[in-house]
Amino acid sequence: MKTLLHYLFIILLIFSSCSKDDTGKIVTAGNYDSGFIYHEFSPPLKVKLILDPITDNYFWKDSIDINQDGSYDLIINQRIHLPAETGTPTWEHFPYLRLILKNGIQVATKIESYPVGMGQYNQVGWVAPLNYETLINNDLVWSESVITKSMWAVPPIGTSGSAPSGAWYYLTNEEKYIGIKMKIGSRFKYGWIKVKVISPEDIQFLNYAIEK
Repeated sequence: MKTLLHYLFIILLIFSSCSKDDTGKIVTAGNYDSGFIYHEFSPPLKVKLILDPITDNYFWKDSIDINQDGSYDLIINQRIHLPAETGTPTWEHFPYLRLILKNGIQVATKIESYPVGMGQYNQVGWVAPLNYETLINNDLVWSESVITKSMWAVPPIGTSGSAPSGAWYYLTNEEKYIGIKMKIGSRFKYGWIKVKVISPEDIQFLNYAIEK
């Protein structure tokens, strides 16, 4: 009997440990305390377009070290063609704002379906624009690690069907959040990045927080 109780006690400890590792604390977009790594950009991290005279495209690229370990985890990459091409842009000039994910970081993703004809649909995954106090946990759809994920993009010529541009493209003068998770130590830590959208071409990264 004592042996059986001993085994039951061990099993309860294992399940309790797994549950704690999986859930951690409650993380909501925009909120943080002393248990978080927090950083505020001052001034905000925003677009500084540089002309590539060969392609006539304007590029912006910057990086964020989310867990502040000296290695950049998130690369922000934007391309705009000025003046904008009339009609549908070509592959060489179509504008976008992308996040390149590194070191195992993942972002909350919004899956969008669009018609491609003959009753068929394709799907595309965008960085999801989250509202303040959205619960950030495994119930969200998460990207794969080591991947490029777009916040918005104008579909170029040759894209099948009525490809969308992403939810961020239609925002103006709004503040939204990017949900993030990253394996630090033995479990995933959850957090958020606060973003101010002036227009699709002018998006500012304000601050971020992630569990320690």
